[in-house]
Amino acid sequence: MTTRQAAFRAREQAILQAAEALLLELGDESITIEMIAERVGIAKGTIYKHFQSKDELILQLLIAYETGLAEEMHRAIATGDVPQVLQAYFTYRLSSPEKHLLFERLENRLAATRRTLRPYFARLYFIRKSHLRDVMPLVAEFLKANGSAMTPRDYLSAVWAMVQGSAAILHSTFYQRYLGDRQALLAAMLQTVQGLGRT
Repeated sequence: MTTRQAAFRAREQAILQAAEALLLELGDESITIEMIAERVGIAKGTIYKHFQSKDELILQLLIAYETGLAEEMHRAIATGDVPQVLQAYFTYRLSSPEKHLLFERLENRLAATRRTLRPYFARLYFIRKSHLRDVMPLVAEFLKANGSAMTPRDYLSAVWAMVQGSAAILHSTFYQRYLGDRQALLAAMLQTVQGLGRT
């Protein structure tokens, strides 16, 4: 890689990091390309050398986020231990519940309104399916060994629902203000999920 290529990649990463920080601070509707450029310390036009639009930039963030999850999941799947897989999923998604909820909302909004972004969604879904495809046989074997009537799809849907609920609770200002021990909640939710499919 040439020095120029390295500088280009470094600037692209800086743009992505600034965009993610602004999204988490202000929400998607509030941020602009100008604000991202100002945060990075570059001209607005420079961002368009990397991304065609704010929506494309956001999707690249979603792809990077899902890639990080896929890497964690594949490491956990390689152990052959379903509880470790669940822990990896919970830990990744709930290390920042605000990011998880924001990115999911952005994904759903962009998927419903932006046909021009289909190639990016194809990549996002390919990454997601890669770890789902690998975890399904492991979960099927786990459920069979435990004499469970649950299907792998229902089991994984229940896990997803627990993560969604946990993220919503952790993101709730009421919970944060009045109810709160974050680590205790996460431990209880993980224990509950790990009990699914056991007789």
